[in-house]
Amino acid sequence: MKRSVLICLVPAVFILACMEAAGSDEVGGGETGETNETGETNETGEGAETGGDTGESQTPIPVLGNGTHDIDEVVVEVLSTPQDGLNFPTDAEFKPDTRQLWVTNRADFSIVIYDQAGLVDQSVAKYQDPLGNGPHFLAKPAALAFGDNGNLATAQQEGEVTQPGDPADGSFMGPTLWTSDLPTFKGGHESHLDMLHNSPLSSGIAFDTGNAYWVYDGRHGSLTYYDFNADHGLGGTDHEDGEIYRYVDGQMGYVNSVPSHLVWDRDASRLYAADTQHNRIVVLEPETAEMGGSISPNYDGCTMRYMSGAQLTTLVDGETLEMPMSGPSGLEMFDDKLFVTDPFTGIIYAFDLDGKLLDWLDTGFPEGSLLGFTFDAEGSIYVTDAAANRLIKISAP
Repeated sequence: MKRSVLICLVPAVFILACMEAAGSDEVGGGETGETNETGETNETGEGAETGGDTGESQTPIPVLGNGTHDIDEVVVEVLSTPQDGLNFPTDAEFKPDTRQLWVTNRADFSIVIYDQAGLVDQSVAKYQDPLGNGPHFLAKPAALAFGDNGNLATAQQEGEVTQPGDPADGSFMGPTLWTSDLPTFKGGHESHLDMLHNSPLSSGIAFDTGNAYWVYDGRHGSLTYYDFNADHGLGGTDHEDGEIYRYVDGQMGYVNSVPSHLVWDRDASRLYAADTQHNRIVVLEPETAEMGGSISPNYDGCTMRYMSGAQLTTLVDGETLEMPMSGPSGLEMFDDKLFVTDPFTGIIYAFDLDGKLLDWLDTGFPEGSLLGFTFDAEGSIYVTDAAANRLIKISAP
């Protein structure tokens, strides 16, 4: 239902302060050689084959300026502003096979939805739970991902207590499964289909299959597989059929308020992750792992296990690039290429799947601007501008 809402603007200086305060929330990543709860030593991936070719760009890409790296060589359109309800936007994703674009707002636990996004008849509506349950079910959303069954899931970058009776350490947090039916969706308890609780400070999410998703777990510095299996229905509470499998525990970094997005390549069974803190793009090969011990505490009564021995490889080392990266955040695969946003420099990069730098675009946007993004079918980029609370479309001329 479309309705007017009051919005609270988040100044860019506040966003930058949050980005610099990486230690203000608990940080799970960054430790090396640490022994996890399974009694096994984590591998840091040192010595693994590293991508990130430092040579000249080989493949000019029109939407990135066709090898010029110049923002004047592409078409930039402002599709939405704070007046539409954007409030620290973190991610943008199209509902499959539609022009309906969903954008997550970190600052006020809401989602802004655009019909006919990017077209002349674009319309916009903001969805914020009228019962006030957003601070738990949609707490500081960093990312969203659509499944192929009409559902979507969000990753909550929250590490504090969000409702009475929760554990004092803020550990009762994890991904939420939602209906994408607009007459039903509200952004709170009544319109959520399921929720599992083992990944505070979740910073990214990617769809796998069915009701299964990959989550970037900031609290534990891990990449975690969540399968909601049969959802409990709208507003339910039964989570016992869920499955949670935690990979590379303690090996991933975390930066407060900055999403670390994921891409799941189903054909290759590979998970790509933007490790913002360690300035790298990594690849997880989950099929190389073995089942480990049980994870605790288990709030949902579901299956929760460590996965040991998974291969984690650095695909791109941001410091070695011809145009150095400072910290990747947004991550998408399009046309068999990986595209990455760096919110610290305002640059959008493109790599091949071996980690070779193909092209980049220097947008000139200030620090804190570029977070999550997506592509439309024509190859235009829709990127969230968190510093100015805008949605930007970048197209080839």
